[in-house]
Amino acid sequence: PSAAAPQDVREGQSSSLECSTPYACPWDDAVLRWEGHDPRVATVSGWLQMDTSGVGHHLTLSTPFSWRDHSKKLLCEVSYGSRKASTEVVLRVRHAPKDVRVWVSPSSGNIRAGDTVSLTCEVGSSHPPVSGYVWYKDGAAVGSERVLTLRGVRREDHGRYQCQARNALGAGTAPATTLHVFSAEVSASPSAEVLEGTATTLSCDVPGREGQELNYTWFRNGAWLKEGTAHTLLLPAVAASDAGYYSCKVTNRQGSDTAQPLGLSVTYPPRTPTLTLFQETQGGRLAVVRCTVDSRPPATLAIDRDGTVLATSGDRVAPSHRFGVAASRNALRLEIRDAGPGDGGRYRCTASNAHGNASAAKVLVTRAAELLIQPSAEVPEGTAVTLTCVGPGDTAGEPLYTWYRNGKRLREGPAPTLLFPSIRGDDAGAFQCRVRGSNGSDESGAVALRVLYPPRPPVLSSFLQTRGGRLGIIQCSVESDPESNLTLRRGDAPVACTGGCPPAPRVRVTPSYNSLRVEIQDVVLEDEGTYVCQAGNAQGSASAAVEFRA
Repeated sequence: PSAAAPQDVREGQSSSLECSTPYACPWDDAVLRWEGHDPRVATVSGWLQMDTSGVGHHLTLSTPFSWRDHSKKLLCEVSYGSRKASTEVVLRVRHAPKDVRVWVSPSSGNIRAGDTVSLTCEVGSSHPPVSGYVWYKDGAAVGSERVLTLRGVRREDHGRYQCQARNALGAGTAPATTLHVFSAEVSASPSAEVLEGTATTLSCDVPGREGQELNYTWFRNGAWLKEGTAHTLLLPAVAASDAGYYSCKVTNRQGSDTAQPLGLSVTYPPRTPTLTLFQETQGGRLAVVRCTVDSRPPATLAIDRDGTVLATSGDRVAPSHRFGVAASRNALRLEIRDAGPGDGGRYRCTASNAHGNASAAKVLVTRAAELLIQPSAEVPEGTAVTLTCVGPGDTAGEPLYTWYRNGKRLREGPAPTLLFPSIRGDDAGAFQCRVRGSNGSDESGAVALRVLYPPRPPVLSSFLQTRGGRLGIIQCSVESDPESNLTLRRGDAPVACTGGCPPAPRVRVTPSYNSLRVEIQDVVLEDEGTYVCQAGNAQGSASAAVEFRA
């Protein structure tokens, strides 16, 4: 048989195909038929031709075709008994792109921020071939290639993707495919900087988390806080101690992702300031007022005396020529040179920021009298030392000077000096002087005088303890300044020392300031003998001996 068909048919339009033979057998069993069509929508009609213009058997197939019929094969077949002959017709159905789908690679596991993802637009059928592609993300066009490659995926790439394939007859659009980017991120509401006492919610968000089975683990400054299925962490009334870096780990069936830490800053008004007042008692009359405070944001500090502002951490007050002002974060220092009685009074420090203020006050009693030590407050034994009591310039009448050491009265008289022609270690101590005139008196602060001297002869003791075992004890102590190094020897061999030398066998050493205690375990006869304790410092040395009997 022969078959005649249109070269191209249009989807949905009815077309006719003809199957024929150049002969006709009207009274025989020869059968002509079409195979491969859908009989539900097709009609078949045939006729015999036997006239002067020719002889033949014709069979016409009339049917509409869909895009699924494209490239389908129909057979025009003639059969006579068991014998058959056929002709094949390949359908060419013109249609817009059909069966359009999106394939995502990788297709398994979590897609994380930074990964590379490929989305491929697959077309099941198109005739003529596809001439172009358009990619859409959440309805907005994002590309025009068959393969959309996302390198270094970001959280913002999460969304619903569709591709549209076009040819001359129209376009086909794939169903939307959701690209899940598994990337955790912490956010804070109402803000990452909140006022103390504010209800604050921290959220651990993964794009498209709704409908996913997720587990959340919360951390602050790297330490575990809580775990569960809730993606939020509620701080009902945030405190200053809640400030820190918060992170969360989100886990699903394919793995987990940990968010970058979010810094939560808690602001609060100034706490009560710490106010420190002191006056130097050696080397000049200098009074110091220091104020520190805890607050966030940093506070503006001001120091006033009896209501008069003397210094601030800003530039609002020009300091007096006698004042020195040093400001740092939440700290203010005021130095008053040549301090006198007029500088005494009630000093107050006020701290304020955008959230409130606080203050603290103390009374400074300035001393007009001053004690000077020459040549120095630290001298070697034997040095000539002079202590001078300098009274206030307005002392009326003939002043009287009273001297004290360690709080005890030494002497009183009109002389403003206390002389030690050759000072000894026993003369060291804390000295004060009082100046008394007809218009009143004033007392200096205590000034320490340190006398450096070599070790005095050590004091040695020894005894044998027999209860609970034979234990020999040798104790060596000495007076010196600075501290002495002590060494206990037996002959030329060191037994123990305070300088860290290894002790002899069976010896336990207990050192303390200018003292050395040596315990000899399981005393034997060979432990008897003369033991020498040697003491030495930068000023000199001394030694003493003791006989130990077992």
